[in-house]
Amino acid sequence: MSIDKKALLDSMRGGMIVSCQTEPHDPIHNDGRTVVMMARAAEYGGAVGIRANKPEQVAAIHAAVNLPIVGLHKIYYDTVGTIIMTPTIEHAKALYDAGAQIIALDATQLPNHKGVPRCDLIKEIKKEIPDALIFADIDSYENAEHAIDLGADIVATTCMGITKESKALGYKRPDYGAVARMAKGLRERAFVVMEGNIEYPMDAVKAMYMGADAIVVGSAITRPHLIVRKFTDALNRYTTDWHKDEMIWFGDVTENKAE
Repeated sequence: MSIDKKALLDSMRGGMIVSCQTEPHDPIHNDGRTVVMMARAAEYGGAVGIRANKPEQVAAIHAAVNLPIVGLHKIYYDTVGTIIMTPTIEHAKALYDAGAQIIALDATQLPNHKGVPRCDLIKEIKKEIPDALIFADIDSYENAEHAIDLGADIVATTCMGITKESKALGYKRPDYGAVARMAKGLRERAFVVMEGNIEYPMDAVKAMYMGADAIVVGSAITRPHLIVRKFTDALNRYTTDWHKDEMIWFGDVTENKAE
């Protein structure tokens, strides 16, 4: 597919990308029907894009809605003990072939399953899939700069406040100050997206006020069991933490495993 990159980015500017994903342990997880209905509802509600996991779900959503799709593929590796988002060029190609005009990947400096920085895949995608836009999930301002140097079109705060490295640097989740800094310093070079713990409409407005080009919202919209937990946690005086369920995919629970 041939993509007008500038027009695609302009179509998302000032809007909300809705992350339509489920995890194997989710009560709404099934063969893909749920994520398609989520995507249709997001389109109906005015979303400017969809973020989706795995080629088969990307393909199903691509056939159902007329919105840009940010595709990623979460794979668990025993060798690193965690999930990597879109770890190889083969995963990136499968997402693009399924209809994802935008390829998301872990663009941190953390080592991948082969021991090289995960962000290095950006160069391969740029070479092998030149028509695709590259959506870099980063965990620090410096890694955002590096991702852009490698060829990323979009930088997002997805991993800020999650990786040990970003926590050590003082990043939070959400981190509006970091978004403001990225918008000020990097906006001329890349599309800046805020993602992570945007829970209410006013959070979205604040992100835009801080300079984000667009936002990504997922759990606050598309995971009803976590929405219920948010309320019950409050009613029970926060004896538990619904965010722990939201972040479980960063650990070692997944249906996708690779040695």
